[in-house]
Amino acid sequence: METYRDYFPTKAYKVSVMKLSNLLRVERDRLDVLASSLGRKSAIGQDNLRQELPRIVEFSKKYHEAYAEYLRAVIPQQPRPIQCRASCGNCCHHYPMSVEPFELIYLYSNLREREDFISVMEACQIRSSLFEGLYENRFAELGSEDEAEDKALHDYFGVWKPCPFSDAAGDCGIYPLRPVSCRMYFSETDPKYCTPEALLTDKNDSYVVYMPDNIEEAIYGISEHYEALNLPESYFGGLLSLNQYEGILS
Repeated sequence: METYRDYFPTKAYKVSVMKLSNLLRVERDRLDVLASSLGRKSAIGQDNLRQELPRIVEFSKKYHEAYAEYLRAVIPQQPRPIQCRASCGNCCHHYPMSVEPFELIYLYSNLREREDFISVMEACQIRSSLFEGLYENRFAELGSEDEAEDKALHDYFGVWKPCPFSDAAGDCGIYPLRPVSCRMYFSETDPKYCTPEALLTDKNDSYVVYMPDNIEEAIYGISEHYEALNLPESYFGGLLSLNQYEGILS
């Protein structure tokens, strides 16, 4: 799988990066001021999570909108058109990582209003436990956390367990709420090659669209303000961890 970081600085590209930079700068400044007023390092904690929730939701929406504009600027620069299409869902058998805490909170705040909320959390638990078991096995074999995680992620994909938010047709049931970790994954080859058997072969040409380093650093700075909540960066594990704050969010 390829990663793309350098794009030709078209007008659309420069505008999208500028909008992302401004959005992130404003939010980082807001959180810095909030943390300072509370006399602590992290702006968001158990004591003000519910109070800050509307602002977290608003920022997450704007962040996703800004990333969508960035994608519209860079995707046309890819050497071949993307082959991703509705009702594919093959990539939705991965175990998503690197989900930002504010994205987890945004999604969780919507999930908890659903009638199937309990069953969704149970599905997340099943997938989280599955991955942890695969990781522990690989760590015992390799002795390296990074190598074990890489291997466990591939092992998980091989189990071919669909995301709990995928419907029977293969479409995403939370498409407008999905995190950037899901939005950044594309393929230039037919979806039939987005499978465990073909993933690491020449038949598969999937890639991840990262943002510029300064944007990634700004996102990291914002996420640092959520450290007190101690949320895992994994998609399903992060949602499960938020369940401990259900009484606060109620």
